[in-house]
Amino acid sequence: MMSPMREAALVLCLAAFTACADRPSPAPAPQHLPPAPAGLEQRVTEYLKAAQIHSQHPWRDISPLNADGTVNGYVEIARGESTKWEFRIPLNRREVDRMIPTELGGYPINYGFLPQTISYDGDPADVLIAGPPSEGGRVVRGRIIALMRFTDTGDLDSKVVIAPLDANGRATQTLDAADRERIARFFDTYKNHQGKATKVTGWGDAAEALDFLETTSGFFKQRQSAANAYLDSARTSR
Repeated sequence: MMSPMREAALVLCLAAFTACADRPSPAPAPQHLPPAPAGLEQRVTEYLKAAQIHSQHPWRDISPLNADGTVNGYVEIARGESTKWEFRIPLNRREVDRMIPTELGGYPINYGFLPQTISYDGDPADVLIAGPPSEGGRVVRGRIIALMRFTDTGDLDSKVVIAPLDANGRATQTLDAADRERIARFFDTYKNHQGKATKVTGWGDAAEALDFLETTSGFFKQRQSAANAYLDSARTSR
């Protein structure tokens, strides 16, 4: 027969186990991101120097994050387009970079960049904007819904996915399994005609996407002060 003391201890252990089992599992932490590669400070300096002739500039002047947690994304390419438009920072406008093979059917999602960011490839971090086609050249305010983990010729080039807002400030779109498969199929092959290997390596949640955005925004901010100091000294030495 079990003693009263041992019986009480067993009851306490079972209660603790049940409480732990009923507790929801914690959300997975965002994947650890590598440090900034060499050369980003020089790239930010070059970009800011090139943009200084323009009084207004979407990459330089617009914050990627708003106070309410929404995100600003600049649209370079509308969903369905086969023309690869690219924003030229020195010119402060979009220009045609190349044409996508017609058999790919055009971009499966609106494509652009996040202002005041610099990513691992030395360009502004990319943004994908869910929903219907959005006019190129406009800034869309939305909420983060996912991260598309992506490599381009071996380099990390992940893309933050946002959705436009409804009248109450809620995201109007989600990505289901079919959407992700359709988008991944495009980005896995859209540079084959250039002989470049690209790969969607998985999908992250909104927390991981925010981590990526803040990291690439941090690369910009950390190097912006040094770049501005360089530009100021260049102005005063004229």
